[in-house]
Amino acid sequence: MSRPLTEFEFASGAQRGARLTLYANRLVLHGGDAMETVPLAQLASVRVAFERDARKLNWAVVLLVLALILAMVSGPLQNGAAALVAGVKEQAGRESFDAVLISSFSALGALARLLPPLAAALTALAAALLALFWFGLTMLTLSFAATEREFSVRGRNQLLFQFAEMVAEQLAAPPDNRGA
Repeated sequence: MSRPLTEFEFASGAQRGARLTLYANRLVLHGGDAMETVPLAQLASVRVAFERDARKLNWAVVLLVLALILAMVSGPLQNGAAALVAGVKEQAGRESFDAVLISSFSALGALARLLPPLAAALTALAAALLALFWFGLTMLTLSFAATEREFSVRGRNQLLFQFAEMVAEQLAAPPDNRGA
């Protein structure tokens, strides 16, 4: 059996715990309960890139704007509901109608008191999305004649770049130099 030229173990992402091993004439993926071997002759190209998902940034901005709106609306809404409750209590008319108005305005005030914690939760979610956007992913794409396989790890991973360079060098080598 030939010796591996290089290996890469996935420490994060969907393939966490899996290992890519490059041999002179094949690429082997060991992961969980499965193993896959791809002859280098069937591999058309290798691509590695650091990418950031702009959708995460867009969602973070939307959530931050929504949190800001909720925080700004909360105070005036609470004050307005409290003023309406006080106004209804001052002008005692028909008691059943007054009770309905008071309970409705009190419910509106209670809802307004929930807005600041909701805004804080949205802000925390937006911060998490911003962090995921900032860290990005290093994507390794192996292209075959009819399909592609993608492997990703969180952050800018130089080891995956080096692994891809070794695969590309092996792919570019003449078939007689690849060994058996």
